[in-house]
Amino acid sequence: MSVSTVPGDERGLSENQVMTSTERHDFSRPWAPFRKKTYIGVSVLAALICFVPFIGVIAQWWAPEPSGTIAAGLVCIPIIIPMVVAWIDAPGENRTTLERAYEFMIVWFPITALSQVLWELTWLVGDLLGYMNLTADDHWGWFWWFYGAADTRYLISDGGLFGMESMAVFGGTILIYQWFLLLGKARHDDAMRIRCLWRSFFSFAVMLTVICIYYIAELRDGLVHIEQGFWGLWLKFIFMNIPWLVAPIVCMPFIIKQVAYLYRAGASAATGGDHK
Repeated sequence: MSVSTVPGDERGLSENQVMTSTERHDFSRPWAPFRKKTYIGVSVLAALICFVPFIGVIAQWWAPEPSGTIAAGLVCIPIIIPMVVAWIDAPGENRTTLERAYEFMIVWFPITALSQVLWELTWLVGDLLGYMNLTADDHWGWFWWFYGAADTRYLISDGGLFGMESMAVFGGTILIYQWFLLLGKARHDDAMRIRCLWRSFFSFAVMLTVICIYYIAELRDGLVHIEQGFWGLWLKFIFMNIPWLVAPIVCMPFIIKQVAYLYRAGASAATGGDHK
């Protein structure tokens, strides 16, 4: 059924609605070469920033601090760059906003999930076994100590923090599984893609709740666990965590829009219509 779009026709749609109704989204389109190279490059950079200082501290080539503060600042670079690049079109490319948002989401999944699975999960296990009451002399634990030196809750077996991080790991584990599905089996299967998106939305809701509680709980206590002065507060406690606050807020509304589009596409295909 056609819809009149003549200006002034009360039956017609607004210009924005017309654009939305005729816009197609291809969530399986390949990444532009420059973005793909950027993602690979920042992944390598992140690994170097994390593991080179770790090895250096263990080998006692340099002190735990300021190595921790320097690494904390540097690791933000490969986290933020892909979040920005995901929205940039290559010359001649013309992605829709939903396609950009989808790539942003796919890029963010491994960043957050690997952090939770590699850093937080290890901390949870270590805390249960009594290994996370670390000091600067525990060079083997530098990877966890350098952040805990700013937020000492990680070094004193705080029960509330353990609960928060448990839920973060739960959400991250779900996300990494959805990431594999969205890049694999669900790539050309809209029904499976919808299920993955709903599970991802749930995970983001959990993780957004966790990061809000993380901040609110410490603010309620008057930042008594935050040490290392300016760098501990602004770099480690605030700036390093900002992506984990911003990304879910960006992704969740777009997930709803993606799901709505896919539902409409499925309904249109079922009735033999043009899924626009």
